[in-house]
Amino acid sequence: MAFSQLFSPGKIGNLMVKNRLVMAPMASSYADANGEVTDTMLAYYRARAQGGVGLVIVEAACVDSPVGRDGPHQLNIDQPSCLTGLQRLAEEIKLAGAKAFIQLFHAGRQGSSLLNGGEPIVAPSAIPSSMSREIPRELTREEIHILRDKFISSAFYAYQAGFDGVELHAAHGYLLNQFLSPHCNQRRDEYGGSLENRMRLLLEVITGIKQLLPQFAVSVRLNIDDFVSGGLKMDESLAISRALQAASTDVINCSSGTYESGLKSIEPASYPEGWRIYLAEAVKKTTVVPVIGGGMIRDPQLANQIIAEGRADFIFLGRPLLADPQWPLKVRQNRVEDIRPCIGCNNCISNNFNGLAIRCTVNPYTGREKQLVDTKLPDSHLRAVVVGGGPAGMQAALSLQERGIKVQLYEQEEQLGGGLNLAMITPHKERVQQLRDYMIRSLEQSRAEVFLKREFTLSDLQAINPDILVIATGSISSCPASGRDENDISWEISRVLKEKVDWFDLHIAIIGGNSSGCEVAEYLSLRSNQIILVEKDKILARGMEKKNRRDLLNRLDGLGVQRKTGCVFKKLIDHKLIIENQDGWEEVLTVDKVVWATGALPNNSIYYEAIESVPRLFLIGDANQVRGFTEAISEGAAVADCI
Repeated sequence: MAFSQLFSPGKIGNLMVKNRLVMAPMASSYADANGEVTDTMLAYYRARAQGGVGLVIVEAACVDSPVGRDGPHQLNIDQPSCLTGLQRLAEEIKLAGAKAFIQLFHAGRQGSSLLNGGEPIVAPSAIPSSMSREIPRELTREEIHILRDKFISSAFYAYQAGFDGVELHAAHGYLLNQFLSPHCNQRRDEYGGSLENRMRLLLEVITGIKQLLPQFAVSVRLNIDDFVSGGLKMDESLAISRALQAASTDVINCSSGTYESGLKSIEPASYPEGWRIYLAEAVKKTTVVPVIGGGMIRDPQLANQIIAEGRADFIFLGRPLLADPQWPLKVRQNRVEDIRPCIGCNNCISNNFNGLAIRCTVNPYTGREKQLVDTKLPDSHLRAVVVGGGPAGMQAALSLQERGIKVQLYEQEEQLGGGLNLAMITPHKERVQQLRDYMIRSLEQSRAEVFLKREFTLSDLQAINPDILVIATGSISSCPASGRDENDISWEISRVLKEKVDWFDLHIAIIGGNSSGCEVAEYLSLRSNQIILVEKDKILARGMEKKNRRDLLNRLDGLGVQRKTGCVFKKLIDHKLIIENQDGWEEVLTVDKVVWATGALPNNSIYYEAIESVPRLFLIGDANQVRGFTEAISEGAAVADCI
């Protein structure tokens, strides 16, 4: 087998896990308002267990609701009323062939009184998180003992529900991590001060679970580095790992970062694959307890190599399983090219931070798995035409074909991809190219007919007379007439990317500081050009996912890109660009080139020409409204759901 190490069985306590792949606990917000399991959640976990992972660690379940919650639709595990739903969840996972753990959680100071009816949040010390700035109430010794017992009783509920084990969430700045970290634990009793005192609560919880349920598996998700000043560092975390081993912990799940550490807990797309494995490797050298490691691992060859080299015992997969639940199965079958790739856009995380159910940009069925059952139409004789081969059009063609509908796709360019072809050119967008290639390959493997370099016209529509017409013709760049010139100074952003310009040592102004403008600023800066970003808003890349946005702006600062925010374009006269700030002051910039990143407009004239001619007519993606890949792909999939 090509990935023999990855698919060898491994032991966690008394459990034999069929392979070395673990589904990481990721908050989904699929629970109901009472924190109970829903059919949506069951279908979501069933799909990932059926996809072939050896172990599923169910997302953070609150042991002390409502005070300990960090989201309006978080799972609860602190009441007997939760048991029926949790039993169904454990059954679904185990019947699909995976072992099932559930993570026990308390938000501590990273919660919010807005989520718990105004009750103050609690923490080891009355030190607020710099992110929320809400001052927590310091727990009394008696309250700590009550919380300890709630963790233990929640583990018993998990056992009753049929789970194979629990994971204690002692990472990412949540309550147990807060006790461990000197950054936010400044107590002067037996639960603060020395490392022995700071890890007392965690060890008491483990001891209590093991005394109550000696054979029940206990995992600890541990920050090996908080990546904050004064926080938990590797030397102390390794000492904690040895103490966890002595307390009969069955597995250590290595992680890092908190809300305050910026990009180190949920990393953006620019981070190198597997960058966090050194943390697991250090723990592996320190203890004999099995170790779970991960962090931006997408390549199964790398995952297999990590196991083969003994750097970790298990690999956790998070976002890749949102993108493709069958990642393990496809790797085991040596079908790596058939994996729908995660592009690291963090749309999933952004949804969760905004109190919404997670969705995936590249997988339109994440969170909608129950709608996938028996979607093929019996004996369908319907014929569909899709106009446009960008992400929306390709997904529409794939989803229609999967329903048994005969599809023809027309694309006027030489290749499929649409906006993906441009987006993949800027730095750190290699995975966008992987997504494009995946979608093209999927179309090639389907029975859809694809016509390239073919502009679809009303004459074609009349000749084919399809039952379904999907308009996915994308958008066209928007550039004010006063910004155009005859001296090749002024360029639209799409032209810059399409021609992959090789400008060097030029002074370039980019008009428009949206995400595309900022990404092109980086692209051009890497060629020793001097870049000025001109944006009418006070904020660059507004609307971009926060972690990738912060990372991008940090890189622009490092490259010396100048910002002119709160400024608008007035005139371009030869090499003189005139801009005006919000106070009405004008400034003249001398430039060699001007790049227009002022947005785009839907390209959809054929839709209005065909509106009377087709019984089922759909307008999707940027042709409907200019947005991003998330909406394009989800709308492409939704076409098939509407038939």
